[in-house]
Amino acid sequence: MKINELKLAIFAGHGGADPGASSNYGKESEKTLDLMLAATSYARSLGIKVVNNRTTDVARNISADARKANAEKVNAVIEIHFDSATATANGTTGFYCEGSATSKDLAQKVNDRVDDYFRDREIKPDTSTRHGRLGILRETNAPAMLLETCFISNKEDMAIYNTKKALIAQAVVHGALDYFNIPIPKSTPEKAPEATKPSTPASSYAGKKLVSKAKKLRFYSKPSWADKDVVGTVDTGLGFPVVLGKVDAAGSPQYKVQNSKGKTFYITASDKYVELKNK
Repeated sequence: MKINELKLAIFAGHGGADPGASSNYGKESEKTLDLMLAATSYARSLGIKVVNNRTTDVARNISADARKANAEKVNAVIEIHFDSATATANGTTGFYCEGSATSKDLAQKVNDRVDDYFRDREIKPDTSTRHGRLGILRETNAPAMLLETCFISNKEDMAIYNTKKALIAQAVVHGALDYFNIPIPKSTPEKAPEATKPSTPASSYAGKKLVSKAKKLRFYSKPSWADKDVVGTVDTGLGFPVVLGKVDAAGSPQYKVQNSKGKTFYITASDKYVELKNK
């Protein structure tokens, strides 16, 4: 499929009398509309056809939205939401229709892009939610995913969203392009987040793997040294098969790496703790 043949449904959750979650940082219905419009504008600038469920903060109907997506014969459906919980809960989650391999793959691709900006809470089946089954994932003919972008109740998440909304909107669209194996146009205006810009060309690491020289060496979901961003550890002699580059994390270098499943993580670049080896 070529990019100008792609047709997406990008929907905004909640609306009107149903504001969704709310906090000191706004209402979910307003934020979902905000991000949907930004993602739509970017997608259309690339030549992608986009169908929306609303363009103002009005009520929506899930079944009606699904029927619209089906009538428009879209190739995929992405519905945008914002999560809410305690003030410390943070990160992005992608939901998919349990039992649907295509829905799961779409959710993974979009989640992988958006979690460059937030803590990765992984993808989850819709049956894991308090609703049990999510209609927008069940009633559409095309594969569909629901994105809990970040936590509207979390100060840090919302600070990131407010400063990087345009890039997050692009990430949503790029996830859809990844799902359809469509290359991102070289003319795309996207820039990497400042904290994750490679300080060394990625090509310098071609054919290299990263190996830990220490026991239980921590790795992170994003460029960070914070305990809350730790997602696991690696032992001596183990590591990551792909090295994407070197980034700055609060003034100290980390390697941006991928595991065998293509998931991206960050780990210290200190040669005291890690070494690069030929594959």
